[in-house]
Amino acid sequence: MTSSIAWQDLKKHHAALVNMHMRDLFKEDPNRFSAFSVQVNDILLDYSKQRVTQDTVKKLIALANACDLKTQIRALFSGGIVNISEQKPALHTALRDPTGTPLMVENQDVKKAIHAELQRIEQFVEAVRSGSRLGATGKRITDVISLGIGGSDLGPAMVCEALNDYKTTDIQLHFISNVDGKTLAPLLKKCNPETTLCFINSKSFTTIETHQNAKALCSWFEPVLGLKTIDHLIAVTAQAKRAEAFGIAKENIFEFWDFIGGRYSVWSAVGLPIALLLGMPHFKAFLAGAYEMDKHFYSAPFDQNIPVLMALLGIWNINFEEYTTQAVIPYEDGLRQFPDYLQQLEMESNGKKAQQISGFVSHATAAVIWGGVGCNGQHAYMQLLHQGTQIIPVDFLVAALGHPEFEEHHQLLVASCFSQSKALMEGTTENIDPNLTTDHLRDAKQCFGNRPSNTLVFSKLTPKVLGSLIALYEHKVFVQGILWGINSFDQWGVELGKTLVKKILPLLEGSVTPGKTMDLDSSTRGLIDYCLRIKS
Repeated sequence: MTSSIAWQDLKKHHAALVNMHMRDLFKEDPNRFSAFSVQVNDILLDYSKQRVTQDTVKKLIALANACDLKTQIRALFSGGIVNISEQKPALHTALRDPTGTPLMVENQDVKKAIHAELQRIEQFVEAVRSGSRLGATGKRITDVISLGIGGSDLGPAMVCEALNDYKTTDIQLHFISNVDGKTLAPLLKKCNPETTLCFINSKSFTTIETHQNAKALCSWFEPVLGLKTIDHLIAVTAQAKRAEAFGIAKENIFEFWDFIGGRYSVWSAVGLPIALLLGMPHFKAFLAGAYEMDKHFYSAPFDQNIPVLMALLGIWNINFEEYTTQAVIPYEDGLRQFPDYLQQLEMESNGKKAQQISGFVSHATAAVIWGGVGCNGQHAYMQLLHQGTQIIPVDFLVAALGHPEFEEHHQLLVASCFSQSKALMEGTTENIDPNLTTDHLRDAKQCFGNRPSNTLVFSKLTPKVLGSLIALYEHKVFVQGILWGINSFDQWGVELGKTLVKKILPLLEGSVTPGKTMDLDSSTRGLIDYCLRIKS
Protein backbone atom coordinates (compact mmCIF):
# COMPACT_ATOMS: atom_id res chain seq x y z
CA MET A 1 0.00 0.00 0.00
CA THR A 2 2.79 2.46 0.84
CA SER A 3 4.03 2.21 -2.75
CA SER A 4 0.65 3.17 -4.20
CA ILE A 5 0.22 6.45 -6.06
CA ALA A 6 -2.34 7.64 -3.51
CA TRP A 7 0.01 6.98 -0.58
CA GLN A 8 2.95 8.67 -2.24
CA ASP A 9 0.75 11.62 -3.13
CA LEU A 10 -0.14 11.96 0.56
CA LYS A 11 3.54 11.85 1.52
CA LYS A 12 4.33 14.75 -0.82
CA HIS A 13 1.30 16.63 0.42
CA HIS A 14 2.36 16.13 4.04
CA ALA A 15 5.85 17.42 3.31
CA ALA A 16 4.35 20.60 1.88
CA LEU A 17 2.33 21.16 5.08
CA VAL A 18 5.14 20.50 7.55
CA ASN A 19 5.21 24.10 8.82
CA MET A 20 1.47 24.67 8.78
CA HIS A 21 -0.18 25.71 12.07
CA MET A 22 -3.89 25.21 12.73
CA ARG A 23 -4.17 28.79 13.97
CA ASP A 24 -3.43 29.93 10.43
CA LEU A 25 -6.01 27.56 8.97
CA PHE A 26 -8.72 29.13 11.13
CA LYS A 27 -7.53 32.63 10.19
CA GLU A 28 -7.60 31.79 6.49
CA ASP A 29 -11.11 30.31 6.74
CA PRO A 30 -13.31 31.85 9.45
CA ASN A 31 -16.00 29.29 8.55
CA ARG A 32 -13.67 26.29 8.83
CA PHE A 33 -16.06 24.52 11.20
CA SER A 34 -18.74 24.28 8.49
CA ALA A 35 -16.39 22.56 6.08
CA PHE A 36 -14.90 20.20 8.66
CA SER A 37 -17.89 18.95 10.63
CA VAL A 38 -20.55 16.33 9.96
CA GLN A 39 -23.77 15.56 11.80
CA VAL A 40 -25.51 12.20 11.68
CA ASN A 41 -28.77 11.93 13.59
CA ASP A 42 -27.89 12.95 17.15
CA ILE A 43 -24.08 12.91 16.80
CA LEU A 44 -21.91 15.78 15.58
CA LEU A 45 -18.27 15.25 14.59
CA ASP A 46 -16.11 18.39 14.58
CA TYR A 47 -12.75 17.60 12.99
CA SER A 48 -11.83 21.20 12.17
CA LYS A 49 -9.08 21.02 14.81
CA GLN A 50 -7.18 18.40 12.82
CA ARG A 51 -4.08 19.57 10.97
CA VAL A 52 -5.62 19.00 7.56
CA THR A 53 -6.89 21.00 4.60
CA GLN A 54 -9.70 20.17 2.21
CA ASP A 55 -7.02 18.90 -0.15
CA THR A 56 -5.77 16.54 2.58
CA VAL A 57 -9.23 15.06 2.99
CA LYS A 58 -9.59 14.61 -0.78
CA LYS A 59 -6.27 12.79 -0.95
CA LEU A 60 -7.18 10.57 2.01
CA ILE A 61 -10.44 9.67 0.28
CA ALA A 62 -8.44 8.89 -2.86
CA LEU A 63 -6.43 6.45 -0.74
CA ALA A 64 -9.66 4.82 0.47
CA ASN A 65 -10.86 4.51 -3.13
CA ALA A 66 -7.52 3.05 -4.19
CA CYS A 67 -8.05 0.34 -1.55
CA ASP A 68 -11.53 -0.33 -2.95
CA LEU A 69 -13.06 0.50 0.43
CA LYS A 70 -16.64 0.62 -0.88
CA THR A 71 -16.43 -2.99 -2.05
CA GLN A 72 -14.95 -4.04 1.28
CA ILE A 73 -17.78 -2.33 3.18
CA ARG A 74 -20.33 -4.20 1.10
CA ALA A 75 -18.50 -7.47 1.80
CA LEU A 76 -18.64 -6.78 5.55
CA PHE A 77 -22.42 -6.36 5.51
CA SER A 78 -23.21 -9.15 3.05
CA GLY A 79 -21.36 -11.97 4.79
CA GLY A 80 -18.18 -11.90 2.71
CA ILE A 81 -15.03 -13.56 4.05
CA VAL A 82 -13.45 -10.49 5.64
CA ASN A 83 -11.62 -12.50 8.32
CA ILE A 84 -9.10 -13.92 5.84
CA SER A 85 -6.84 -15.91 8.17
CA GLU A 86 -9.77 -17.82 9.68
CA GLN A 87 -11.90 -17.80 6.52
CA LYS A 88 -14.96 -16.31 8.22
CA PRO A 89 -17.36 -13.44 7.77
CA ALA A 90 -17.70 -10.85 10.56
CA LEU A 91 -21.41 -10.26 10.96
CA HIS A 92 -21.78 -8.22 14.12
CA THR A 93 -23.81 -5.75 12.04
CA ALA A 94 -26.46 -8.45 11.53
CA LEU A 95 -27.01 -8.59 15.29
CA ARG A 96 -28.65 -5.16 15.25
CA ASP A 97 -30.39 -5.34 11.86
CA PRO A 98 -34.15 -5.49 12.53
CA THR A 99 -35.14 -6.09 8.90
CA GLY A 100 -36.35 -9.43 7.66
CA THR A 101 -34.18 -9.40 4.55
CA PRO A 102 -32.43 -12.80 4.50
CA LEU A 103 -28.66 -12.94 4.95
CA MET A 104 -27.41 -16.34 3.90
CA VAL A 105 -24.19 -17.84 5.31
CA GLU A 106 -23.51 -21.50 4.56
CA ASN A 107 -27.13 -22.00 3.50
CA GLN A 108 -28.48 -20.56 6.75
CA ASP A 109 -30.39 -17.31 7.10
CA VAL A 110 -28.35 -15.89 9.97
CA LYS A 111 -30.74 -13.00 10.54
CA LYS A 112 -33.61 -15.41 11.13
CA ALA A 113 -31.51 -17.22 13.73
CA ILE A 114 -30.43 -13.91 15.31
CA HIS A 115 -34.01 -12.66 15.60
CA ALA A 116 -35.10 -15.96 17.13
CA GLU A 117 -32.34 -15.69 19.72
CA LEU A 118 -33.33 -12.09 20.46
CA GLN A 119 -36.83 -13.37 21.25
CA ARG A 120 -35.33 -15.94 23.64
CA ILE A 121 -33.36 -13.14 25.31
CA GLU A 122 -36.53 -11.09 25.69
CA GLN A 123 -38.46 -14.00 27.21
CA PHE A 124 -35.66 -14.76 29.66
CA VAL A 125 -35.20 -11.13 30.67
CA GLU A 126 -38.91 -10.55 31.24
CA ALA A 127 -39.21 -13.77 33.24
CA VAL A 128 -36.35 -12.85 35.58
CA ARG A 129 -37.38 -9.20 35.96
CA SER A 130 -41.05 -10.01 36.59
CA GLY A 131 -40.28 -12.76 39.08
CA SER A 132 -41.93 -15.53 37.06
CA ARG A 133 -38.52 -17.17 36.84
CA LEU A 134 -37.39 -17.84 40.38
CA GLY A 135 -34.33 -19.44 41.91
CA ALA A 136 -34.23 -23.20 42.48
CA THR A 137 -35.63 -22.80 46.01
CA GLY A 138 -38.49 -20.55 44.92
CA LYS A 139 -36.94 -17.22 45.82
CA ARG A 140 -36.87 -14.17 43.54
CA ILE A 141 -33.56 -13.37 41.79
CA THR A 142 -31.80 -10.40 43.40
CA ASP A 143 -28.27 -10.66 41.95
CA VAL A 144 -26.61 -11.67 38.69
CA ILE A 145 -22.89 -12.40 38.47
CA SER A 146 -21.59 -12.08 34.90
CA LEU A 147 -18.37 -13.96 34.18
CA GLY A 148 -16.32 -13.18 31.09
CA ILE A 149 -13.13 -11.52 29.98
CA GLY A 150 -12.19 -9.29 27.07
CA GLY A 151 -15.19 -8.51 24.89
CA SER A 152 -17.43 -10.77 26.97
CA ASP A 153 -16.91 -8.41 29.90
CA LEU A 154 -15.72 -5.01 28.65
CA GLY A 155 -18.75 -4.38 26.46
CA PRO A 156 -21.63 -5.19 28.82
CA ALA A 157 -19.83 -3.75 31.86
CA MET A 158 -19.14 -0.47 30.06
CA VAL A 159 -22.66 -0.14 28.68
CA CYS A 160 -24.33 -0.97 32.00
CA GLU A 161 -22.30 1.71 33.77
CA ALA A 162 -22.81 4.27 31.01
CA LEU A 163 -26.59 3.77 30.95
CA ASN A 164 -27.19 3.31 34.66
CA ASP A 165 -29.64 6.24 34.58
CA TYR A 166 -31.92 3.99 32.52
CA LYS A 167 -31.89 1.15 35.04
CA THR A 168 -35.41 -0.25 35.55
CA THR A 169 -34.85 -3.11 38.00
CA ASP A 170 -33.66 -3.69 41.55
CA ILE A 171 -31.57 -6.69 40.44
CA GLN A 172 -27.90 -6.05 41.13
CA LEU A 173 -25.32 -6.84 38.45
CA HIS A 174 -21.75 -7.86 39.28
CA PHE A 175 -19.06 -8.26 36.62
CA ILE A 176 -16.10 -10.56 37.25
CA SER A 177 -13.33 -10.87 34.66
CA ASN A 178 -9.94 -11.24 36.32
CA VAL A 179 -8.97 -14.35 38.29
CA ASP A 180 -8.26 -12.42 41.45
CA GLY A 181 -9.80 -14.12 44.47
CA LYS A 182 -9.62 -10.85 46.38
CA THR A 183 -12.38 -9.55 44.11
CA LEU A 184 -14.49 -12.70 44.07
CA ALA A 185 -14.38 -13.54 47.80
CA PRO A 186 -16.10 -10.39 49.16
CA LEU A 187 -18.73 -10.54 46.40
CA LEU A 188 -19.72 -14.09 47.30
CA LYS A 189 -19.99 -13.13 50.96
CA LYS A 190 -22.66 -10.53 50.24
CA CYS A 191 -24.66 -12.55 47.67
CA ASN A 192 -27.09 -15.40 48.41
CA PRO A 193 -26.77 -18.53 46.24
CA GLU A 194 -30.54 -19.01 46.37
CA THR A 195 -31.21 -15.63 44.75
CA THR A 196 -28.21 -15.33 42.42
CA LEU A 197 -27.81 -16.27 38.75
CA CYS A 198 -24.43 -16.77 37.07
CA PHE A 199 -23.89 -15.82 33.43
CA ILE A 200 -20.88 -17.59 31.89
CA ASN A 201 -19.83 -15.75 28.73
CA SER A 202 -17.23 -17.60 26.69
CA LYS A 203 -17.30 -18.08 22.93
CA SER A 204 -15.06 -21.16 23.04
CA PHE A 205 -16.06 -22.21 26.56
CA THR A 206 -12.38 -22.88 27.17
CA THR A 207 -11.28 -19.38 28.24
CA ILE A 208 -9.17 -20.28 31.23
CA GLU A 209 -9.92 -17.26 33.43
CA THR A 210 -13.69 -17.53 32.91
CA HIS A 211 -13.59 -21.30 33.39
CA GLN A 212 -11.73 -20.92 36.69
CA ASN A 213 -14.24 -18.37 37.98
CA ALA A 214 -17.15 -20.55 36.84
CA LYS A 215 -15.77 -23.49 38.82
CA ALA A 216 -15.53 -21.26 41.90
CA LEU A 217 -19.17 -20.19 41.47
CA CYS A 218 -20.28 -23.81 41.16
CA SER A 219 -18.45 -24.64 44.39
CA TRP A 220 -20.27 -21.72 46.03
CA PHE A 221 -23.71 -22.77 44.76
CA GLU A 222 -23.50 -26.53 45.39
CA PRO A 223 -23.45 -26.67 49.24
CA VAL A 224 -26.74 -24.74 49.24
CA LEU A 225 -28.43 -25.88 46.02
CA GLY A 226 -26.88 -29.27 45.31
CA LEU A 227 -28.08 -30.68 42.00
CA LYS A 228 -30.28 -27.63 41.53
CA THR A 229 -27.16 -25.53 40.89
CA ILE A 230 -27.83 -26.21 37.21
CA ASP A 231 -30.88 -23.94 37.39
CA HIS A 232 -28.68 -20.96 38.32
CA LEU A 233 -26.11 -21.31 35.52
CA ILE A 234 -26.61 -19.51 32.19
CA ALA A 235 -24.11 -19.85 29.32
CA VAL A 236 -23.50 -17.68 26.27
CA THR A 237 -21.23 -19.61 23.92
CA ALA A 238 -20.56 -20.88 20.39
CA GLN A 239 -19.74 -24.30 21.89
CA ALA A 240 -22.99 -25.57 23.37
CA LYS A 241 -21.72 -29.13 23.83
CA ARG A 242 -18.84 -27.92 26.03
CA ALA A 243 -21.28 -25.90 28.11
CA GLU A 244 -23.50 -28.95 28.54
CA ALA A 245 -20.49 -31.06 29.53
CA PHE A 246 -19.70 -28.43 32.17
CA GLY A 247 -23.14 -28.97 33.65
CA ILE A 248 -25.33 -26.29 32.09
CA ALA A 249 -28.85 -27.18 31.02
CA LYS A 250 -29.44 -27.00 27.29
CA GLU A 251 -32.35 -24.58 27.74
CA ASN A 252 -30.02 -22.23 29.64
CA ILE A 253 -27.53 -21.90 26.77
CA PHE A 254 -27.69 -18.85 24.49
CA GLU A 255 -25.98 -18.89 21.10
CA PHE A 256 -22.80 -16.98 20.32
CA TRP A 257 -22.16 -17.49 16.62
CA ASP A 258 -18.74 -18.28 15.25
CA PHE A 259 -18.96 -15.32 12.88
CA ILE A 260 -19.07 -12.86 15.81
CA GLY A 261 -15.76 -11.77 17.35
CA GLY A 262 -15.64 -11.40 21.13
CA ARG A 263 -14.94 -7.67 20.95
CA TYR A 264 -18.03 -7.24 18.73
CA SER A 265 -20.34 -9.35 20.89
CA VAL A 266 -22.09 -6.76 23.06
CA TRP A 267 -25.04 -6.80 20.62
CA SER A 268 -25.61 -10.54 21.13
CA ALA A 269 -26.68 -12.58 24.17
CA VAL A 270 -23.41 -11.38 25.73
CA GLY A 271 -25.49 -8.23 26.24
CA LEU A 272 -27.95 -10.10 28.51
CA PRO A 273 -26.83 -8.04 31.54
CA ILE A 274 -27.69 -4.85 29.60
CA ALA A 275 -31.16 -6.11 28.71
CA LEU A 276 -31.70 -7.28 32.27
CA LEU A 277 -30.64 -3.94 33.77
CA LEU A 278 -32.37 -1.61 31.32
CA GLY A 279 -35.28 -3.70 30.08
CA MET A 280 -35.84 -4.81 26.50
CA PRO A 281 -37.19 -1.49 25.14
CA HIS A 282 -33.94 0.25 26.07
CA PHE A 283 -31.83 -2.69 24.85
CA LYS A 284 -33.63 -2.55 21.50
CA ALA A 285 -33.01 1.21 21.36
CA PHE A 286 -29.31 0.45 21.93
CA LEU A 287 -29.39 -1.95 18.95
CA ALA A 288 -31.34 0.61 16.90
CA GLY A 289 -28.68 3.26 17.48
CA ALA A 290 -26.02 0.92 16.13
CA TYR A 291 -28.21 0.06 13.15
CA GLU A 292 -28.60 3.77 12.33
CA MET A 293 -24.82 4.15 12.27
CA ASP A 294 -24.54 1.00 10.13
CA LYS A 295 -26.87 2.49 7.52
CA HIS A 296 -24.92 5.74 7.54
CA PHE A 297 -21.59 3.94 7.19
CA TYR A 298 -22.91 1.77 4.36
CA SER A 299 -24.45 4.51 2.26
CA ALA A 300 -22.97 7.94 3.03
CA PRO A 301 -20.36 9.38 0.65
CA PHE A 302 -16.92 9.22 2.20
CA ASP A 303 -16.60 12.98 2.64
CA GLN A 304 -19.76 12.93 4.81
CA ASN A 305 -19.20 9.52 6.42
CA ILE A 306 -18.25 9.87 10.11
CA PRO A 307 -16.61 6.44 10.59
CA VAL A 308 -14.68 6.78 7.33
CA LEU A 309 -13.52 10.32 8.14
CA MET A 310 -12.39 9.35 11.63
CA ALA A 311 -10.51 6.37 10.21
CA LEU A 312 -8.81 8.49 7.54
CA LEU A 313 -7.83 11.15 10.08
CA GLY A 314 -6.35 8.37 12.20
CA ILE A 315 -4.34 7.15 9.20
CA TRP A 316 -3.12 10.70 8.63
CA ASN A 317 -2.03 11.15 12.24
CA ILE A 318 -0.42 7.73 12.64
CA ASN A 319 1.27 7.21 9.29
CA PHE A 320 2.04 10.73 8.10
CA GLU A 321 2.23 12.86 11.25
CA GLU A 322 3.79 9.86 13.06
CA TYR A 323 1.68 10.26 16.21
CA THR A 324 1.57 6.78 17.71
CA THR A 325 -0.85 7.24 20.60
CA GLN A 326 -4.48 8.33 20.80
CA ALA A 327 -6.29 9.72 23.85
CA VAL A 328 -10.03 9.24 24.27
CA ILE A 329 -11.45 11.73 26.78
CA PRO A 330 -15.17 11.62 27.57
CA TYR A 331 -16.64 14.50 29.56
CA GLU A 332 -19.23 12.13 30.97
CA ASP A 333 -18.66 10.07 34.12
CA GLY A 334 -20.80 7.26 32.74
CA LEU A 335 -18.28 6.78 29.92
CA ARG A 336 -15.30 6.29 32.23
CA GLN A 337 -14.88 2.72 30.92
CA PHE A 338 -15.23 3.73 27.26
CA PRO A 339 -11.44 4.21 26.72
CA ASP A 340 -10.88 0.71 28.17
CA TYR A 341 -13.48 -0.69 25.80
CA LEU A 342 -11.82 1.02 22.83
CA GLN A 343 -8.41 -0.28 23.90
CA GLN A 344 -9.54 -3.79 23.09
CA LEU A 345 -11.58 -2.82 20.06
CA GLU A 346 -8.73 -0.93 18.40
CA MET A 347 -5.57 -2.55 19.74
CA GLU A 348 -6.74 -6.16 19.51
CA SER A 349 -8.24 -5.57 16.08
CA ASN A 350 -5.42 -3.61 14.44
CA GLY A 351 -2.45 -4.15 16.74
CA LYS A 352 -0.63 -6.38 14.27
CA LYS A 353 1.77 -6.26 11.35
CA ALA A 354 0.88 -9.41 9.39
CA GLN A 355 -0.60 -8.62 6.01
CA GLN A 356 -3.96 -10.07 4.96
CA ILE A 357 -2.44 -12.87 2.91
CA SER A 358 1.22 -13.22 3.86
CA GLY A 359 4.24 -11.14 4.79
CA PHE A 360 4.41 -8.08 7.00
CA VAL A 361 3.56 -4.41 6.62
CA SER A 362 6.34 -1.83 6.88
CA HIS A 363 4.13 0.99 8.17
CA ALA A 364 2.65 1.71 11.59
CA THR A 365 -0.79 0.32 12.37
CA ALA A 366 -2.91 0.77 15.54
CA ALA A 367 -2.11 3.58 17.93
CA VAL A 368 -1.84 3.03 21.67
CA ILE A 369 -5.31 3.91 23.01
CA TRP A 370 -5.73 5.39 26.48
CA GLY A 371 -7.77 8.04 28.25
CA GLY A 372 -10.15 8.87 31.06
CA VAL A 373 -12.84 11.23 32.29
CA GLY A 374 -12.26 14.77 31.04
CA CYS A 375 -12.16 17.18 33.98
CA ASN A 376 -10.13 14.71 36.03
CA GLY A 377 -7.59 14.50 33.22
CA GLN A 378 -7.25 18.29 33.11
CA HIS A 379 -5.60 18.07 36.51
CA ALA A 380 -3.41 15.12 35.54
CA TYR A 381 -2.25 14.03 32.08
CA MET A 382 -3.53 17.02 30.10
CA GLN A 383 -0.28 18.79 31.06
CA LEU A 384 1.58 16.37 28.80
CA LEU A 385 -0.97 16.84 26.00
CA HIS A 386 -0.44 20.60 26.05
CA GLN A 387 3.32 20.85 26.57
CA GLY A 388 4.82 17.39 26.26
CA THR A 389 7.49 16.55 23.72
CA GLN A 390 5.21 14.04 22.02
CA ILE A 391 2.00 15.04 20.29
CA ILE A 392 -1.07 12.95 21.17
CA PRO A 393 -4.28 13.33 19.14
CA VAL A 394 -7.46 13.41 21.21
CA ASP A 395 -11.07 12.36 20.76
CA PHE A 396 -13.26 14.49 23.04
CA LEU A 397 -16.79 13.24 23.75
CA VAL A 398 -19.42 15.38 25.46
CA ALA A 399 -23.20 15.64 25.83
CA ALA A 400 -24.89 18.98 25.19
CA LEU A 401 -27.46 18.25 27.92
CA GLY A 402 -26.76 17.15 31.48
CA HIS A 403 -28.67 16.45 34.65
CA PRO A 404 -31.60 18.91 34.80
CA GLU A 405 -31.01 19.65 38.49
CA PHE A 406 -27.35 20.55 37.93
CA GLU A 407 -27.37 22.82 34.89
CA GLU A 408 -24.48 24.98 36.15
CA HIS A 409 -22.37 21.88 36.65
CA HIS A 410 -23.01 20.78 33.09
CA GLN A 411 -22.25 24.15 31.54
CA LEU A 412 -18.90 24.08 33.31
CA LEU A 413 -18.33 20.53 32.06
CA VAL A 414 -19.02 21.48 28.43
CA ALA A 415 -16.97 24.68 28.72
CA SER A 416 -14.06 22.64 30.07
CA CYS A 417 -14.22 20.26 27.11
CA PHE A 418 -14.37 22.99 24.48
CA SER A 419 -11.63 25.02 26.15
CA GLN A 420 -9.26 22.05 26.13
CA SER A 421 -9.73 21.41 22.41
CA LYS A 422 -9.29 25.13 21.70
CA ALA A 423 -6.12 25.31 23.81
CA LEU A 424 -4.63 22.24 22.14
CA MET A 425 -5.27 23.79 18.74
CA GLU A 426 -4.20 27.38 19.42
CA GLY A 427 -1.63 27.10 22.16
CA THR A 428 -0.54 30.29 23.94
CA THR A 429 -1.92 33.26 22.05
CA GLU A 430 -1.86 35.95 24.75
CA ASN A 431 1.29 37.99 25.30
CA ILE A 432 3.26 36.92 28.33
CA ASP A 433 3.90 39.78 30.81
CA PRO A 434 6.72 41.82 29.21
CA ASN A 435 7.97 42.75 32.67
CA LEU A 436 8.95 39.15 33.22
CA THR A 437 12.51 38.96 32.04
CA THR A 438 13.34 35.47 33.31
CA ASP A 439 13.67 33.46 30.14
CA HIS A 440 12.99 30.09 31.72
CA LEU A 441 9.63 31.29 33.09
CA ARG A 442 8.58 32.69 29.72
CA ASP A 443 9.43 29.35 28.11
CA ALA A 444 7.69 27.37 30.84
CA LYS A 445 4.40 29.15 30.13
CA GLN A 446 4.57 28.59 26.39
CA CYS A 447 2.04 26.18 24.82
CA PHE A 448 2.69 25.68 21.12
CA GLY A 449 -0.72 24.35 20.10
CA ASN A 450 -1.09 22.68 16.71
CA ARG A 451 -2.18 19.51 18.52
CA PRO A 452 -5.04 17.71 16.77
CA SER A 453 -8.38 16.65 18.18
CA ASN A 454 -11.85 15.51 17.19
CA THR A 455 -14.88 16.55 19.21
CA LEU A 456 -17.96 14.34 19.24
CA VAL A 457 -21.04 16.08 20.64
CA PHE A 458 -24.38 14.37 21.26
CA SER A 459 -27.49 15.79 22.90
CA LYS A 460 -27.63 13.24 25.72
CA LEU A 461 -26.12 9.82 26.46
CA THR A 462 -29.13 7.64 25.68
CA PRO A 463 -29.16 3.91 24.82
CA LYS A 464 -29.59 4.84 21.16
CA VAL A 465 -26.72 7.33 21.15
CA LEU A 466 -24.36 4.91 22.89
CA GLY A 467 -25.23 2.22 20.35
CA SER A 468 -24.35 4.64 17.56
CA LEU A 469 -21.06 5.65 19.21
CA ILE A 470 -19.88 2.08 19.63
CA ALA A 471 -20.81 1.17 16.05
CA LEU A 472 -19.00 4.30 14.84
CA TYR A 473 -15.73 3.16 16.39
CA GLU A 474 -16.24 -0.42 15.17
CA HIS A 475 -16.48 0.83 11.60
CA LYS A 476 -13.54 3.18 12.06
CA VAL A 477 -11.42 0.16 13.06
CA PHE A 478 -12.62 -1.81 10.02
CA VAL A 479 -11.73 0.97 7.59
CA GLN A 480 -8.25 1.36 9.05
CA GLY A 481 -7.63 -2.38 8.81
CA ILE A 482 -8.55 -2.30 5.12
CA LEU A 483 -6.28 0.66 4.40
CA TRP A 484 -3.38 -0.88 6.35
CA GLY A 485 -3.85 -4.21 4.57
CA ILE A 486 -4.28 -6.22 7.78
CA ASN A 487 -7.00 -8.49 9.18
CA SER A 488 -8.93 -6.68 11.93
CA PHE A 489 -10.79 -9.83 12.99
CA ASP A 490 -8.14 -12.26 14.25
CA GLN A 491 -5.96 -12.06 17.37
CA TRP A 492 -3.15 -14.61 17.23
CA GLY A 493 -1.08 -12.64 19.71
CA VAL A 494 -3.77 -13.28 22.31
CA GLU A 495 -3.75 -16.98 21.46
CA LEU A 496 0.00 -17.26 22.12
CA GLY A 497 -0.45 -16.01 25.67
CA LYS A 498 -3.26 -18.50 26.28
CA THR A 499 -1.07 -21.37 25.10
CA LEU A 500 1.79 -20.45 27.41
CA VAL A 501 -0.52 -20.12 30.43
CA LYS A 502 -1.50 -23.75 30.05
CA LYS A 503 2.18 -24.75 30.07
CA ILE A 504 3.31 -22.55 32.97
CA LEU A 505 0.33 -23.12 35.28
CA PRO A 506 1.27 -26.74 36.20
CA LEU A 507 4.76 -25.56 37.13
CA LEU A 508 3.38 -22.96 39.55
CA GLU A 509 1.02 -25.55 41.00
CA GLY A 510 4.03 -27.73 41.71
CA SER A 511 2.56 -30.71 39.91
CA VAL A 512 5.29 -30.70 37.25
CA THR A 513 9.04 -30.15 37.68
CA PRO A 514 10.43 -27.25 35.63
CA GLY A 515 12.78 -28.37 32.92
CA LYS A 516 11.23 -31.78 32.38
CA THR A 517 8.21 -30.54 30.48
CA MET A 518 9.35 -27.47 28.59
CA ASP A 519 12.36 -25.33 27.89
CA LEU A 520 12.35 -22.29 30.15
CA ASP A 521 14.36 -19.13 29.82
CA SER A 522 16.23 -18.18 32.97
CA SER A 523 13.85 -15.32 33.76
CA THR A 524 10.69 -17.44 33.67
CA ARG A 525 12.42 -20.26 35.58
CA GLY A 526 13.68 -17.82 38.21
CA LEU A 527 10.25 -16.24 38.68
CA ILE A 528 8.56 -19.63 39.06
CA ASP A 529 11.20 -20.81 41.54
CA TYR A 530 10.77 -17.63 43.60
CA CYS A 531 7.00 -18.07 43.85
CA LEU A 532 7.38 -21.74 44.80
CA ARG A 533 9.84 -20.80 47.55
CA ILE A 534 7.45 -18.16 48.93
CA LYS A 535 4.60 -20.69 49.00
CA SER A 536 6.65 -23.43 50.70
